[in-house]
Amino acid sequence: MEEKTHRVLVVEDDADLLAMYSLHLVSLGYDVLSAENGEMALNRVNESPESIDIILSDIVMPVMEGYAFCQTVKSNPESSAIPLIFISSLISLEEKMKGYEVGADDYISKPISPEELGLKIKKLLELRAENRDLQQQLSESNSVAMQAMTYSSDLGQVLEFYKNTLDAANFEEIARLLFDVTNNYGLKCSLQLRTCDGVFNFSSRGVVSPLEESVIELSQSKGRFFDFNARTIINYKEFSLLVKNMPVDDEERYGILKDSLGNLCNAIEARINFLMYKNASVQKEQIINAVIGMMEEVDKQFGEMQQANTAVINSMIDDLDEAMLDLGLTPSQEDLVRTIVVEGRERSKRTLKCAEVIYDKFETVKAQLDNALDKK
Repeated sequence: MEEKTHRVLVVEDDADLLAMYSLHLVSLGYDVLSAENGEMALNRVNESPESIDIILSDIVMPVMEGYAFCQTVKSNPESSAIPLIFISSLISLEEKMKGYEVGADDYISKPISPEELGLKIKKLLELRAENRDLQQQLSESNSVAMQAMTYSSDLGQVLEFYKNTLDAANFEEIARLLFDVTNNYGLKCSLQLRTCDGVFNFSSRGVVSPLEESVIELSQSKGRFFDFNARTIINYKEFSLLVKNMPVDDEERYGILKDSLGNLCNAIEARINFLMYKNASVQKEQIINAVIGMMEEVDKQFGEMQQANTAVINSMIDDLDEAMLDLGLTPSQEDLVRTIVVEGRERSKRTLKCAEVIYDKFETVKAQLDNALDKK
């Protein structure tokens, strides 16, 4: 089966930049459409939304600027799934949040490198394919999820979540249990976990876009609850929960949901801290066992070295005694040779004695490690 050629719509009012982007994209094997402003681009999208796989758009343009163009594309069900990347010299958090608000999927700061552009496009095309598969799975399992609901009230679901997280063995299970609850609330959410092993992102619907990751990371310093329009980010040290569709028009429901989400996040914090401590304990045990194993090997080798050294010296003395019978040495010469050998043996004993001191220290450390391991 022949691989599909992806079509990219480039929206840029600077003719030189438009030509540069188009030339690079063609070299990567993409089919390119171009537009000089948002209005022209919108006409191309509306003519055939299914034929466009991804959109690259400037922000500051005549006739229709990028934010309005993106919002219009994303509000149309026929074109809302088309990934859109903003390419702009506007790089502040506020500008990126505007891009996120109108539905953009990523944001590249000018000037851009061709390599970065190619990687961003490739990643979003892969994410779009994953989203299609996940949406299909979500559609098939939605009815099953509704039947599995055991609590009808918000409080009941929070209590069920508390109980279920006690058996959660990893971060993926915590995210799944959380999204079971938020899906029942009718909320679309993303969860970002920050651990010593790295940053992990989970989404209740599809996958987390690069721009969404960036907005969550940049909002960590905005306080426990950070609200912007219909979105709320709840920040903890180890994680952030992004809710994308808070019912801002229903003040009572909005307040109840915030309380429930706060309770859910308290449970998440407790379980994450437990799992992180557990993982650290396992790693500590592995390190201790490795060190103990090494010290046991040193102990074995030291004993073998002592035995071998003693055997060599004793054999040398016996050989010399036999040899001196045939060498015809005078008594004084024989005494001199014996003196040299005996002094050599004594020096060897002193060396082994020093090694025994080091060995004793190893034994002390090994005992301390064994004790630490037993306390676990």
